[in-house]
Amino acid sequence: MQRRVTFFNLLLFATAGVLHATPDPFSKPFDNPVDKLGLPRVLIIGDSISIGYTPRVRKILDGRANVHRPKTNCKWSAFGDQKINEWISNEKWDLIHFNFGLWDWYGWSQDTKATPRSYSKSLDNIVQNLKKSGAKLVFAMTTPPCVGPEKNAGIKISKARAKQFNQAALRVMKKHGVVVNDLYALIENERKRYQRGENDVHYNESGRDLLAAQVAAFIKKQLSQ
Repeated sequence: MQRRVTFFNLLLFATAGVLHATPDPFSKPFDNPVDKLGLPRVLIIGDSISIGYTPRVRKILDGRANVHRPKTNCKWSAFGDQKINEWISNEKWDLIHFNFGLWDWYGWSQDTKATPRSYSKSLDNIVQNLKKSGAKLVFAMTTPPCVGPEKNAGIKISKARAKQFNQAALRVMKKHGVVVNDLYALIENERKRYQRGENDVHYNESGRDLLAAQVAAFIKKQLSQ
């Protein structure tokens, strides 16, 4: 009987801990901060790579900006085109840092696979909707593919394919006067050092730190102008 009571008490304690867990925006990407008055509001939109660096960006910019993100993986550009107004909502944003690309390249979860042309069209629609927010816009050039065939898609993205998509994105950003944060160039020659493996597009702790440092520096520079 005593054992049952003890187990029940432990279960109640654990459940209470989950229900009343303190938000931690500096380690949990989907725990958006309580805004500090007087600081600019920043929205990060992007895939799992951005999910990985978001808490680090918040920590670097603590006291300088309130950094938020949608509580989801923003996936590929056509998906973003459908969801973008929901993500920006009716809130006031001073800067929006956004990216799409990896999902478009690899075709994850897409019934109709993206092409450079469809990618360009989706990005154009996204930018037009983002511009309505009045926020400064920064497009993060998507991070490089992994060195070998990706573990889920089973394909290897060539430099030529990546270049086609990147050039399509750059044309859209140039058309709309959107500043570009080139995360592709940051990592391109260091993939083996920073990615988790030859079949994985995600980054180790050092890679996330590197990405976060550049994203935070870029945001800070744009906010100061």
